[in-house]
Amino acid sequence: MFKKSNFKSRAEKVLSPVLSHYTELEVAKAKGVYLIGKDGRKYLDFASGIAATNVGHCHPKVVAAISRQSELLIHACAGVAYYEPNIALAEKLKTITPDGLDMTFFCQSGSEAIEAAIKLAKYVSKRSGLIAFKGSFHGRTLGALSVTFSNPKYREGYEPLVPNVYMAPYAYCYRCDKKIKRGKTFASPMEAKDYDPFPKADSCSMECLTDTETIIKKVGPTNVAAIIVEPIQGEGGYIVPPREFIKGLKTLCENYNLLLIFDEIQTGFGRTGKFFAAEHFGISPDIMALAKAIASGLPLGATIAREDLMKSWSPGAHGSTMSGNPVTCEAGRTTIEIIEKEGLIPQAEKLGRFLKLKLLELQNKYPVIGDVRGVGLVVGAEFVHPQGKEPNPDIVKRIREECLKNGLILISCGSDGHVIRFIPPLIIKKDEIATALDIFEAALKKVS
Repeated sequence: MFKKSNFKSRAEKVLSPVLSHYTELEVAKAKGVYLIGKDGRKYLDFASGIAATNVGHCHPKVVAAISRQSELLIHACAGVAYYEPNIALAEKLKTITPDGLDMTFFCQSGSEAIEAAIKLAKYVSKRSGLIAFKGSFHGRTLGALSVTFSNPKYREGYEPLVPNVYMAPYAYCYRCDKKIKRGKTFASPMEAKDYDPFPKADSCSMECLTDTETIIKKVGPTNVAAIIVEPIQGEGGYIVPPREFIKGLKTLCENYNLLLIFDEIQTGFGRTGKFFAAEHFGISPDIMALAKAIASGLPLGATIAREDLMKSWSPGAHGSTMSGNPVTCEAGRTTIEIIEKEGLIPQAEKLGRFLKLKLLELQNKYPVIGDVRGVGLVVGAEFVHPQGKEPNPDIVKRIREECLKNGLILISCGSDGHVIRFIPPLIIKKDEIATALDIFEAALKKVS
């Protein structure tokens, strides 16, 4: 079935080395929660194509939708003709996204969705400034990269980037140098009735919000188009902020007449136990960027915004040949249908709670785990040196390598690569999580 030479050696001859790899795994196919190597070995996939396969790999309904649409219309360009799939998906998105997000522009990736969001905010506000956050990741294209601060290496060699971008502090409670009353750490699943995935800010003066407001004032509110934020940070370390932080950003935007952009590229489509993370905070952004799980891994992104904003964006001010591709949009519509009909959102909340509480138990046993945080099936374990809180990327690498040897795929995040993220497909079963945790603990025990 495959050429004798391995995939890696062939790839090194023809594919650019600029794309880094978490593993050297050689995959032939995938099904459900498993990637299957070309040798036939199965691997529990707790990476989900980096949070893209929420309904699992090759879900039969998605496969059928792709096949059916491919026989009808693969491409025509939404700028040339109207057709059902992209209109139907936009209509569906209007019903499941936060109130007021009524009109959609489709693209092909998360980076493009961010580019569109930035362009829209600047175009309608007639302002140039943007406020982003330390630890943020919004993509690799120049505009998205300009608001990305999770790792300096992403920006090296590309500057100057888009000007008038200002970095504010994110609410990273574990590494906050201010005193904060953090949420209770639960040692046992028996306490699940009291479970709250968000840090408490009861005795915190929220200096991160104060610092953000100071930036607005110094730059001048009339020079700032928007605040762009991940409601739960992804590449920066799976950082869960206090609810008050995100709500406070909304208040700042209202007070200073700024637009609020949510990057829900990694948190969308049920992963947090809600359709979108915004629902945990009870607020609606003005603009939202979506991608990854929107079409079960097919290249599709979306920027969805208030109708008045979209209608102020003049025809031709932005565009894309592949906007609203019929095959990817039909895969997207079917993906949402599966999430709803199979009850994957409450399942993500329930199993995410189980996963997080089990990791908290391991934290009590292994001091190299400095923090465990997460909402739904967006869960991160931050590793530190036992003598303090210094990031420990070396042990993360060794744990991931050991887990892979034993059939579990895990990937890292965090500015130092010191956080292991647990992002299985939402169709995962409790016993499969338990199996993954057994592999993880065995690796943890061996390397620490």
